[in-house]
Amino acid sequence: MNEDYKTVVEVASLAGKIMLESHAESYRAEDTVKRILQASGVQTAEVISNSTALFITIDDEFMEPMTVVQRITERGNHLGKIYRVNNISRQLTSNQLTYEEAYSLLLHIQKTEYSVLDKDISNAILVVSFVVLLGGTLPEILIGFPAALIVIFVMWLQDKVGMNDFILGTLTTALLGFLVPMMIWVVGGNLNYDIIIVSALMPLFPGTAFTYGVRDILKGDYSSGLVRMTEAIVIGLSLALGVAFGLYLSTEVLIPWLA
Repeated sequence: MNEDYKTVVEVASLAGKIMLESHAESYRAEDTVKRILQASGVQTAEVISNSTALFITIDDEFMEPMTVVQRITERGNHLGKIYRVNNISRQLTSNQLTYEEAYSLLLHIQKTEYSVLDKDISNAILVVSFVVLLGGTLPEILIGFPAALIVIFVMWLQDKVGMNDFILGTLTTALLGFLVPMMIWVVGGNLNYDIIIVSALMPLFPGTAFTYGVRDILKGDYSSGLVRMTEAIVIGLSLALGVAFGLYLSTEVLIPWLA
């Protein structure tokens, strides 16, 4: 096995993994990985990707064919990472970087992330902002803060326990559907819990996965597009089931019983 080609494949697979974990479209990830491979001068470079795996094969007259499979288990919206990986691939293909330098930079990108506190503050601002955008009154805006804390807590629990997206969506919406009407009932007044719950669900909506799934299908990547759209549908179903269950318990069972 040629050590130089092994380094090339390691760089390409790491770049592809970061892009797919950051919710890049499959055709974009494939194009970036293929450019990195071809910059080495290898005769044959084939790349196939979807939201769950990356497949790379290279071949040359001076080496045995090499195939690498990279499993993708974590996914999130990180457009900044996609942008930075693309920049590194351009610098690599224009001979501004060596493969060793590119690998070091990619490792740094993979480890670089917003802090947990930054994410929590951003999610809280997002939820409250949507309450305002949807026409919420001041009391509804104030209740939006504890609703955001519920979402933040379940996300923290996901990281600790390792819940999948379906369980995350169901648990979060069930808690929101149960606790938000209870908070409104305790506070009193004619408040709209629909605005608060919908706003609190915004960090969980799979809009990016669905949109990129449509884009992949339009690009001809049918398998990848269907995988992404299926992921979006499953997450959306979990949100609907959870909120329906939580609202039933609070508005149809507990609040009438307490009243």
